[in-house]
Amino acid sequence: MEEQVINLIQQGITHFDDIQHFTHISKRNLAILLEEMVDSGLLHHPKGSKYYGFIKKGTLILKPAGYGFIHVEGEENDYFVKEEFLSNIYDGDVVSFYPYDNGFRLLNAEIIQVLERGHTFIIGTFKRRIRKGKEKSYIYSSNPKFPVHAIVKKEIAGVEEGMIVYASLSYVGTAVEAEILEIIGHKDDPGIEISQIALEYGFQTEFPKEVYDEIHQIPEEVLTTEIQGRKDFRNRLIITIDGEDSKDFDDAIDITKDEDGNYQLGVYIADVSHYVKENSPLDKEALKRGTSVYLADRVIPMLPHKLSNGICSLNEGVDRLVLACLMKISPKGNLLEYDICEGVICSKHRMTYPKVNALLHQEPAMLTSYPDLIEPIHMMQELSQILRKKRQKMGALEFDITEYKFKLDEQGKPISIKPLQRDAAELLIEDFMLLANETIAYHLSIMNFPCVYRIHEKPDQEKLSQTLEELSTIGVEFPLNKKKISPLDLQKLIRGMNQFSHPEIYHQLLLRSMMKARYSETCLGHYGLAMQYYCHFTSPIRRYPDLMVHRIIKEVLLHPKHLEEQIKHYTTILPSIATKSSVLERKSIDCERDVNDMLSAWYMEDNLRKEFIGIITSLTSFGMFVTLENGVEGLISIESMQSSFEYIKEEYCFSNGKVFYHLGDEVEIIVVGADRHSKLVDFMLKTDYNLEEV
Repeated sequence: MEEQVINLIQQGITHFDDIQHFTHISKRNLAILLEEMVDSGLLHHPKGSKYYGFIKKGTLILKPAGYGFIHVEGEENDYFVKEEFLSNIYDGDVVSFYPYDNGFRLLNAEIIQVLERGHTFIIGTFKRRIRKGKEKSYIYSSNPKFPVHAIVKKEIAGVEEGMIVYASLSYVGTAVEAEILEIIGHKDDPGIEISQIALEYGFQTEFPKEVYDEIHQIPEEVLTTEIQGRKDFRNRLIITIDGEDSKDFDDAIDITKDEDGNYQLGVYIADVSHYVKENSPLDKEALKRGTSVYLADRVIPMLPHKLSNGICSLNEGVDRLVLACLMKISPKGNLLEYDICEGVICSKHRMTYPKVNALLHQEPAMLTSYPDLIEPIHMMQELSQILRKKRQKMGALEFDITEYKFKLDEQGKPISIKPLQRDAAELLIEDFMLLANETIAYHLSIMNFPCVYRIHEKPDQEKLSQTLEELSTIGVEFPLNKKKISPLDLQKLIRGMNQFSHPEIYHQLLLRSMMKARYSETCLGHYGLAMQYYCHFTSPIRRYPDLMVHRIIKEVLLHPKHLEEQIKHYTTILPSIATKSSVLERKSIDCERDVNDMLSAWYMEDNLRKEFIGIITSLTSFGMFVTLENGVEGLISIESMQSSFEYIKEEYCFSNGKVFYHLGDEVEIIVVGADRHSKLVDFMLKTDYNLEEV
């Protein structure tokens, strides 16, 4: 009978009378059974209620209107929580709850208790207030998702009214108490807006004292004793190719051809694991950060500058320790041989993407400056094109998503937003790093050694089909009756999209239907790259999973001492490291997006009431999102649209019966709102704005 009750509750039948109706047992016996299930912790039953539900655990997502949703990992639908159940519970809190009946689906929930606070610190404005004749200090949170006024229990020397501060939090009854740890600055200090957002996500620039103590012991230069036992590549024509603003160089390359026409490609990666030892203060802090965070005008590094810009950076003209992946590749792009080893290099040139592109375009000044690179650079482009074509043949997906770069003035204010260009130099580095990553993952997998794989699972076919239906309403053709959609099918679809104006819109829509790439200790393949084996190996200065892969290569593959113990050790720790790295990566992406949204809104504050032409890039029931040429996205709310427009979901458009607005349409808009604090930009259709003026 207990099993029958469990099945009914799983189906959403949670009211006592309904359970009794379906089980056909007496009310007395059912009450006894349900009470036993509650006492055992299997079910939850609020006093005075006739509802019974399973106890679940999830993360609260609080909405500005006051209500919230609880997201349970692995479940598609979130659970709705009424505002009356959310007293002293905040966005991001992990809670236990029970779902209760909502007609036919388990969508409503009541929170039982907070298991873990989502906010353990606060960034906000320090203020003093008189309460009941006594002066009290508060921190007014600057995070709109965490709108609390924390009572200051412990101040810090030098703190003044109006300063922006960083403080740790404790929850005492219904009160939120704060202990100030750091003064960030005044609200008008240059760049403080970005600093606040970074700290809200938990990314700190400064490292703990024990980390600085440790790096004092690390040499400024490679020692002669450290080179012993390594392959010496210092006489090779090895170069780095990075962006003009880059300060840390963790990958270098060289290339030659043999007499059979095979390419000899060397990929040399900074041997960070030589300096960052497992469980050292440096390592613990790197794991805590998980990744370097790249924000508009700054980098919050995973490792201190002495390593990231110094001894671990493959700077021009100095000896550096590396892990090398040496690959022999046929003229058709097949990997024939490879070797993975420790080495030492001395980069001959610090090249930038513009310089390499200029060489490829045979600009005279570049040809004169780098005569020794003319042949190797063209050989690199040749191999890059071969590798790219081979990946395309395998079904690799290439989405055309434009990224934008902000230029800030001395006060941290955005003064321009421009699209980033990707030319041959950027592509060839990407192609070579992909091949090295694939080779490393392949070798560790066939050896049955542990590895932190970079995986990208197959998309949910139902979600993908829904996206394809939306695309079909605007003329993107695809056979929707296919039961299984392969990467090659999607590749053809992407090529078809490129015939439309503004194809990046449709690429973005399709990309949203894909699963998110993540880290895993299990080799599940990479759907988007059409690779069976893939890991991150090429950026150990800025990504912790790469550092772990380096450690495994050195300790398990190259220098095994107690192989079984080492394999057991890494097999044990990798699941949690993979999960944590995935979470931190997602957090860094969200932080970067928040900074960009803030800067976009700030930039548009100077463009209020100005006219622009934009492209409709998303449609929702509450309005249309329009993206301008500079990448700024704003909302045209349905309330601002005249003539009774409504969203027609089946046709994926807005219409009033005469005028239709579809995805990809160009529209003339007026900027009517922009606020860097809310990070929101609002547009109106020019025609509607003119009506309001009248």
